[in-house]
Amino acid sequence: MPKPSAINREAASFRSAESAGFQWSAFIGPLCILILMASVWSGRDRLAFRDVSHFYTPLYQYVGERCAERPLSYFWTAMWNPLDQTGMPLAGETTTAVYYPVRHLVYSLPFPSNESRGEQGAIHDLPEELPEDASLALAVYVTLHLILASLAAFWAARRLGCEPASSVIASLIYPLSGSVLFLTTNPPFLVGAAWLPLSLVPLLDSSHRGWKLPTVALAMMVLGGDPQTALHESMVAGLWWLLNGVIAVCKRESWQESLSGLLRLVGVAAGSAVLATPQIAASLSWARHSGRVWSEHEASQSFAFSVAPWRWLELAMPALFGSPWPVNHRWDRPLLLGTDVSPIDALWTPSLYVGLSALILVAVCFYRRDPKQVRGLAVWIFVLLTSGLAAMGWYGPGHAPYRWLMDWVPGYEAFRYPAKWLPFGTLALAIMAARGAQILFQQAGKFEPRLQRVIEHRAALIGAVVMSGGLLSSVCIWQALNSIDAVAADRVWGPFQIDEAWLNGLGTIVHVLVVATIANLCWVAMQFRTQPSVMRWGWVALVACDLLVAHWNLVPTIDRTAELAAWRDLDHSEDMPEQATRWIRTAGSGEYPAEWTTTSDPQRLLAMEVHDRHRWYGRWHLVQEAAVFNSVVSIRPWTIDQFWTATRQHPTPIDWQQTAAWLGVGGSRSPSGKVHVWPTQSIRLHGRDQVKLEREIPWSKRMEMASETGDQADSIAVPAAAFTAGRTDETFVSRRVYQDGGWRAELLAQDSTVDPISIQVFAADGIGQGVWCPPGSWTIRWIYQPPWHTGSVVVGIWGWLAMVVVSVRCICRGRSWTSSSAVHT
Repeated sequence: MPKPSAINREAASFRSAESAGFQWSAFIGPLCILILMASVWSGRDRLAFRDVSHFYTPLYQYVGERCAERPLSYFWTAMWNPLDQTGMPLAGETTTAVYYPVRHLVYSLPFPSNESRGEQGAIHDLPEELPEDASLALAVYVTLHLILASLAAFWAARRLGCEPASSVIASLIYPLSGSVLFLTTNPPFLVGAAWLPLSLVPLLDSSHRGWKLPTVALAMMVLGGDPQTALHESMVAGLWWLLNGVIAVCKRESWQESLSGLLRLVGVAAGSAVLATPQIAASLSWARHSGRVWSEHEASQSFAFSVAPWRWLELAMPALFGSPWPVNHRWDRPLLLGTDVSPIDALWTPSLYVGLSALILVAVCFYRRDPKQVRGLAVWIFVLLTSGLAAMGWYGPGHAPYRWLMDWVPGYEAFRYPAKWLPFGTLALAIMAARGAQILFQQAGKFEPRLQRVIEHRAALIGAVVMSGGLLSSVCIWQALNSIDAVAADRVWGPFQIDEAWLNGLGTIVHVLVVATIANLCWVAMQFRTQPSVMRWGWVALVACDLLVAHWNLVPTIDRTAELAAWRDLDHSEDMPEQATRWIRTAGSGEYPAEWTTTSDPQRLLAMEVHDRHRWYGRWHLVQEAAVFNSVVSIRPWTIDQFWTATRQHPTPIDWQQTAAWLGVGGSRSPSGKVHVWPTQSIRLHGRDQVKLEREIPWSKRMEMASETGDQADSIAVPAAAFTAGRTDETFVSRRVYQDGGWRAELLAQDSTVDPISIQVFAADGIGQGVWCPPGSWTIRWIYQPPWHTGSVVVGIWGWLAMVVVSVRCICRGRSWTSSSAVHT
């Protein structure tokens, strides 16, 4: 019998080897991500397409510049954004991530684009020079969160008992899957996906009682701009607790464990709310004005980006149905939906692929039928089914369960997009694949030599099935493409290219055949007692190559040098000849050139990005510090929605220049960059008899008045509180800045010895604000100071301090326990 000291040395040696394996294997996933994203974080390319380009590249740059004004205390003062609509609170749009420490850190780094505008040089003031943007900072931001997603998935698999090689497989599948990797086009939801494993796994793993990590992770989701994923996670954890509680009652088990689990869930939710209090308070305050909350939604809006049932084939076959961009060859929609495509079928991601090699490992989990393994997988099967059904949205059974969420969860309809549930299912598949790899590695080489011929025959049969499946799939794709009669051309990507669709389909089949063949050979080699460590890391290499090859071009990018050349080729002769107080974007003859509908071009993405930037689509106006009334924002005030509804319902043609002047807009800009400027009043004065109640001047009358008299309108609509507050001799002084409840004002007399007089600011015409000013000569000081801000910041700071203190104490206790155990041994 070995001596205790020898046993201790052997155990210590094992732990040391295991720790060493953990230390280097955890970074295989991040290394693959760095290789995949090398062109953008190196600065050669920039992220393009959808929100990451026209929305978050300029928006995060603007937020970074505003925070840089007070780098260590930016959170103490509420910031107002005067450049969108008629103004809005900067933190009210949750996706701005004003209080998110990772965003603040990245945009504080000395990248060229993070410099102040004065330090960038005068050359960028020339219209033919491309204005400097923070695309490099955003590339680093996105890459960091992909790396975090990889490390978090690795940690989750290790926590659930997987060895390092199996955990690496999870760390590759999760961030490199189509549903997570394509979130690079929508950074706030990538933030939520990155923190998801660190919060969901501890809440669902009943063998551990940790609460600090899920609390911090949930708070980071909210601070990073993705409260929807945090809400989804709370729903999943709550449903799993409820299901376990019902089972416990049926089995007449003790209820104490269920009660402790409920208290833990409530505690984590409450703790994360405390840590994210400033953002939650800002979001709730602005949500009271949101058009998403008060406007009625059509089914096509509420269920937009639903995952159709046939798309689940993409889990095993990369880019099976092609992509609409940059060359239009997406063929499932014209085949199954016809020429008219509803927003319900819009693509959140063109690929759901998680890796055929990964799905093979998932199948291993269920093939072995180990009762203990099945019990451990039950929770992830639950997560997979729940999230999958929710992601289907409109295509769910009876539109459920997404319909139930909209009907039963207050305010849920404002979140939108069922496809946001996809990362939950991807994480479940990654965990199950890691479990399958664990089983496969443990069973490797345990078959008897007499079964060699059986194994060979089985491998040959699998190979024959794979080849036959590939041939059958190619025939099916060919027949499907031939059956498509007419496909409506896309206004941006042009006509449908059937040859490109066929080549893409062949590429998909070849990819599947190669991966399946290699996986089959690896399985055979493992049965013949090939060195276990070689086969472990061989499977890791297979999964990595599978996903990297399949998704090498999934992240849309454009070359910065080519963008600059295309920008210089544009006509800048009329770009901003004069400054206007606020601009309005006009559609002109169309948002995009008419010839794009009839032509196809592999460089169409580059052309579209330059065109969108030139016409200030999205938030590109922020880069040039220009205010735009009809900019694209994530949460628009309900009164702005009412304005646009009234313009569409107006019975006679509207004089848009007069109406724009009424809005406080002093210039228009066409898609080609041509501008037109006119004078407008920034401050407007109305006597007591000209101030009317809002119900006396509905939006239809306001449109008529605006179209006829512009900024010379002799009436102004105010709420009842403002109407009753004014006296006969007072004048109502207004300006076109939105009143969200956070503005107050002070009257300053000419005599400096007189103290400022605090006065209330009221809403005016639904889109502006105003104050009652007594007779005399006064200067009005407008102050943005929401009543909730200071208190929420104090609560958040105390919450983070408490979390740090508790964490430090736990670390110290852990070290003390380790030291005492070593001495005792």
